Amino acid sequence: MAKNIINQWDPDFLKLSLIFSDLKVLLNNTHLDSWPGCQGLLNLLPEPVYLSSGQLLDMKPQDETLPFPEMGYEERVYKKGIISTREQNWHDLFNAFVWLLFPKTKKILNALHMQELEIQAGKKRTTARDAITHLDESGVIIASSDEALLKMLKTHQWSELFVQQRDRWWQDIGAFVFGHGMYEKSFKPFVGFTAKAYCLLVDDDFYQQDKLKQYAILDELLSSDIENKQSLSDSRYLSPLPILGVPGWSEDNDDPEYYNNTNYFRARKSE
Repeated sequence: MAKNIINQWDPDFLKLSLIFSDLKVLLNNTHLDSWPGCQGLLNLLPEPVYLSSGQLLDMKPQDETLPFPEMGYEERVYKKGIISTREQNWHDLFNAFVWLLFPKTKKILNALHMQELEIQAGKKRTTARDAITHLDESGVIIASSDEALLKMLKTHQWSELFVQQRDRWWQDIGAFVFGHGMYEKSFKPFVGFTAKAYCLLVDDDFYQQDKLKQYAILDELLSSDIENKQSLSDSRYLSPLPILGVPGWSEDNDDPEYYNNTNYFRARKSE
């Protein structure tokens, strides 16, 4: 896309990428004429969100009025419930949207960040914080009722998954953006655009539910999975996902030959 949209509001941003289709559901096709601001974003919450520390989720502008400026980002979220948010910034806007869609998982990630900061404070991250950050920034949830399909993704059987099983997408398997950085990059997608996939097994009737119900189910499953399996102790649980290969997320991938680009759809490295 030629237009520079950095810090420039575009009321039609949801039309700029097929990857934004689920956000249309979240916003109930509301037409936003300008940046919604912190209070506007909080008004989208269907109900109040309480963090692991018991604090009520709040959003405050990241400017000179931000309370508790001496605290780091994760500490401020955990101890005070405050998400510092740049109010005219796409990255932070998408982060707020993910909080609305995955509140239980986002608060689990915040609590895990705080646990790891107690182990190793400062800018250098532990391996667990690296994994948490990868999911938070670049995560895409792959939800399927068929373990065989999830195995195809984990073993990089791209042609089998995206071409041979194409008619099963959005019936038995689908993709849901979790990492807010993925939304931001979707403005200008490029071959090489890759996410970190977190695979979840769902019930057979999952794709018969409405979209917001699907997100509520995924939030419950994902938060529980992370908490019980300790799956983010390192990044091995996350799989690379060529995001533009997901059926319906790029018009180019309607052509089966699109998947012949082995520089993008790479074979799995031998272990």
